[in-house]
Order: sequence, then structure tokens, then C-alpha cells
Amino acid sequence: MGNERSTDQFVRDMLRDIGYPRPWEQSCSDAPSYIYGALEGASKSGGSGRGKPEFVIESGEFIVVVEDKSRFEDSHLLDDEGRVALDPPARVKYALNGAVHYAKTFADKTSKKVFAVGVAGTESHYDMRAAYAAPRLEPKVLGRLETLTPFASANIDEYYRVAALGELPREEREVREIRKVAANLHEGMRNYASLENENKATLVSAILLALKYRPELLDDLTGDQRNGYRDGEKVYNAAKEFLESPEADLGPKQKIGIMLDRFAFIRRHVLLNQRNRDLGKTPLEHFTEILDHEVFEVVSSPSHSAFDVLGNFYGEFVKYGGSDGNSLGIVLTPHHITDLMTELVDVNSDDVVLDPTAGSGAFLIAAMRRMFADATKRYGNEPARLNDRLDEIKRFQLHGVELQDKLFAVGTTNMILRGDGKANFQRRSFFDTTRDDFFPYNPERPGRLEGFTKVLMNPPYSQSKDKTTRHLSELSFIERALSQLKVRGRLAAIVPQSAMVGKTTEDKELKAKILRHHTLDAVLTMNPDTFHGVGTHVVIALFTAGVSHPATKKTAFVNFKDDGYKVRQHVGLVDDGRADDRRKHVLEVLRDGVPADTSFVVRSEVTATDEWQHSYFYFNDQPPSYEDFYATVADYLTWQVDIHTHGRGDLIAPPVAQNDAGGGVDVIGVNE
Repeated sequence: MGNERSTDQFVRDMLRDIGYPRPWEQSCSDAPSYIYGALEGASKSGGSGRGKPEFVIESGEFIVVVEDKSRFEDSHLLDDEGRVALDPPARVKYALNGAVHYAKTFADKTSKKVFAVGVAGTESHYDMRAAYAAPRLEPKVLGRLETLTPFASANIDEYYRVAALGELPREEREVREIRKVAANLHEGMRNYASLENENKATLVSAILLALKYRPELLDDLTGDQRNGYRDGEKVYNAAKEFLESPEADLGPKQKIGIMLDRFAFIRRHVLLNQRNRDLGKTPLEHFTEILDHEVFEVVSSPSHSAFDVLGNFYGEFVKYGGSDGNSLGIVLTPHHITDLMTELVDVNSDDVVLDPTAGSGAFLIAAMRRMFADATKRYGNEPARLNDRLDEIKRFQLHGVELQDKLFAVGTTNMILRGDGKANFQRRSFFDTTRDDFFPYNPERPGRLEGFTKVLMNPPYSQSKDKTTRHLSELSFIERALSQLKVRGRLAAIVPQSAMVGKTTEDKELKAKILRHHTLDAVLTMNPDTFHGVGTHVVIALFTAGVSHPATKKTAFVNFKDDGYKVRQHVGLVDDGRADDRRKHVLEVLRDGVPADTSFVVRSEVTATDEWQHSYFYFNDQPPSYEDFYATVADYLTWQVDIHTHGRGDLIAPPVAQNDAGGGVDVIGVNE
């Protein structure tokens, strides 16, 4: 059991980490007069004395008040309706309750927006809860936190809007705008052009490439077939000229041919190229107008580089169009997951990154953003060198493989529009690739770029259905990708939980093979709603390539189901205001060894026959409180009395056995 002084210091350390090295403490005598004055008569014990909160900080229009307790059990007390109990005994005993009392005082007596935080326990085992207090309103309980990151000056306003007011996060608001455009395009493509599902994302790709080559293209789409050219031929030709230009630098003609084959239908599609009476223009001009005005800047802007716009378009078209994607095991990865995975394996500007099942290119977009940021941090004061490094990253350090034609076109377009002029996308089965496919002789490429250092992947799910397709299992993709990495290269894969179990003989053999040649570093059990609407429960597995798994290594198995994302009705999966806090915590635990109890992380030796997930290794390492012990004993005695009073004592009374000599008894237990 800790003491309150150590808990105080723990809180001070967290406040310092978010930019508050000297918070106001206890009497707050050094705080501004309006804060000091508000505490007059606000003693949490119910008396008339001045209140003395543990810590108070001010950030712009916000106040944050923190109370802490040394015992984990003294975290908070809520009533049956989930409200914070505010009677004096509860305010004194429980951390959150005391903090809410002071927060209400500040809310009633000042013009500030006020958060309350209760911290109970020790650094290795604590419970931290937050609430928001407003004048004359019931305090709103906001949920559990691991750090005070939401209250940093750069974060607190967004946390207030999302957690306290219930607004959508800024990023989600932008995403919804893009999805609204995708929904409108879907409706238009269906109503005005009767376009097949598989051609919708392809059409968007072709138009965006054409606009990149000819920004004035829209002015030329008149529907009057001047010079004998339809609008579709104008779009197709602009995209073709761009793909064949030095700017695109796509390399093999075969790659260009695959793209153009996907785009060919645009030239002759009757409804696309025919003036629509309701629109007063061709549907193709209408779609180009929407993309030019509402999408092109977003899809090519560095400020939106973490968001896979085309991938979201494809996802929306699949959603509206039926099982096009899921029947192939295609599950597009949410962008907060692609970002997290680049952090888990620490992608940097020196890496050469491979996504062997690239889909729309979301992982490569996330990797590019992180690599650019790292290069800018390193060489920001040397513009010429920075430009060279950014060019090198784009040309040589991002590689993708995709088998499906339509996704190959989407992914290649995505990378081109993001500034990856080389677009190292290959249309083939990953299992058919060789080193020469990725690294053919190129005198321009530095030797250090002749092998992969990081793999990010979301392999197709449920492709291994019988013995003839066992080689397509998720573990097969992982094992193959690990073999492509340099020694000590890192791999992050998001796969179904079942892939970590190893039910089939083939999967058990693959797990054993992986451990013989590579190291399993960690497995994170993710939020069950990560792929909301698909119904697949997933884990993220982290490996180090080329180093046999040591028998004594302690692999980290993390329960990351609470990742700060919640499903909101009619909206989908969104950040509930805690996502940054949760991400920071899991990275600190995995990278820095920050202590956490076994309900969050278990570090254990592992074999190929084990299930590689947190639930398999979890044990409760926390000693019971006195209250827990007494309650358990009371429950046991009550159960025994109930059994005996119903005449079934023989079920639990220990047996009496005769001794071997037959002269008396050996009491094995005590008869009751």
C-alpha cells in the first residue's frame, strides 16, 4: 500500500510532463486571487473553512483541479445512476468525489470551464478518473484516464468539446465531410450513370490523376464532343499522359498498362458521356466538378496526409454496394490504426517500408507522413539536404504489393497524389515476389536502401479455408513478410484473434517456424469495434525479424480493448476524447517499460503451442483489499449455511475413511 506523499509526487510528475512544473497546491495562496477567494468556505469536510485541493492548474479558459488518495479503493464513489456522490463523507474519502466538490465550487464562483480529476493508488497500480463541472448542472463523469495528456494546453479545448460537450473530434468532422462526398458520388454514379460497383473507385482515381496533370480539365468537359472527343476520352487521355510522363515515373510499362486497362471503360461508357437532362451536363463533368472542388486539395494536401481519402471512398462504395470487398477478405484499416502501427515499430526517415497487402495504400500513407516528419526534424535547417531526403523517401523507401486490380489502381493513385512520384506499387501475389522484384539494379539508389527494415500489413482475412488454401492464412503472410526483412527489421500486423491461436496443424507449424527464426515482441488485443460493422475481433502482433525467439524472453501481451474509441449511434467509431491518452500509455508501457498491472499487460515467456493473446496469459496480481477479503469470506459462509439448511451438507462435508487396520478412523477432514 502506498502513501499519499508518493501519490502526490506521482501527480506532480504527470503535471510536469504536460507543461505544468509548478501547480498551485493545498491552500493555493500563490494562485490568482479569484481562485484563492473561490475556496473560501469550501472545505470538503462540510465545515466553514477554506478548501484545500491537492492541485490546481489554469489553462486559458479552463481550470483543472486534482485530488489524490494513496489507496486504489478510494478512487471514486458513484450512486446507482452513475452520479458522483457529493455528501461530505464521500468528498473526504474518495479522490474524484473531492475533486468534483472543488470543481463545482470553481464553476459556481468563476467564469471558467472546470475539470475534476481523481487519482487513487500508486504509480504501478492506480485509477484516474475525470469529470466536468458546470454551474447549476449535474457534474458529468468522463471516464478513466492513464495520463493527464488531455489537459495539456494544446489538447484541453478539443477534450472539452469531445468529452464534455459530446461533439465529434476535429478529425472525425473532416472525415465525415469526405464520406458525405463519397455518399453523394455513389448516389450520382448509380442514378446518372448506372455505374458498376467495381468501377466507382476506379473512376475517382482516373479523374484525380487527370486533374493533377491538367488542373484546367474541367473547362474542357463540355459534352459537345468537340474535335470528336467525348468527355471520357479527355479524362482518359489526361490520366494516360500523366502516367506516361516523367513526373509520374511509374517505371515498367506493364504497371501503366494495368492502370490504363482499369480506366479504359471511361472512354466509351454511354451514360457517363451523354448529357443528362437533370444535370444539364454529362455525369462525368458533374463528378469531375465535385472532385475538383471538394476532394482534390484534401487528397493531395500535406496537412491531411494521415488520412486515406481514396481508401475511404472505396470503403464507402463497398458499404453501399454490397459484399464487394468483404467477400475477398478485404478489410480496410482505420487510419487511427495505421498511425498507431507506424508508432509501434517506430518508422523513421531511414526506413525502407513494405506493405505486402497494400490495398488502398493506407499504411504507406501513414508511414510516409511519419518519415517526412522525422526527416524535417533532422534536416529542417538544411533545405537542400531535406529536399534530397524527401525525394529519396518517395522514390525508394515505400513499397506496396496488391493483387486486386481495382485496389492496385486506387493504391497507386493514392501514392502518386500524396507526392510519391515513384509509386512503388506492384500488381501481383506477394507469395510470387522475389528480392529482384523490389530491388532491381539502380545506380541512383544508395546501397543502404537495398532491403526492407519495416513491414506494416493487414493481410486478407479468412482466405485459408481448406488444405488447398492453407498457404493463404494470416500466419503465412506474416512468415513470408518476416523473411523479406533485414535482420532486426520490425513487423506490425493486424490480424484476427484466431490467427494467434493456431488451430490447424499448418498454423501450429508456422508458429513454431516463426519462433525458430524470428522474435515475437508483443501482441495487443484491440477494441472489439476496431472494424465496426465487420464483426472481426483483432490483435496487432509485433515481431523482430531474423533473431530466433529466446526461450527466456518475456513477450508483452497487452489488453488494449479500451483504446479511447467508442461506437456512436448513427456515426460509427469515434474518439471519445481519450484516444491520445490511451495511445501515449500503451507506447510508454511497450517502449519505456512504464509499470502497469496485469489487467493491462502481462509479460511472459511464450511457446508455439500457447495462444498469443492477453486473455491466455492474464492473472490478477493485485492483493485483495480487506473489504474484498471479508466480503469473500462472508459469501463463502453464507453459501455453506444455505447448503446445510437445505439438507445437502453431504455435498460439501469431507468424507470419513476407515484406517487400514479397521480399528478406528483417520479423519481426512472435519465433519460438520
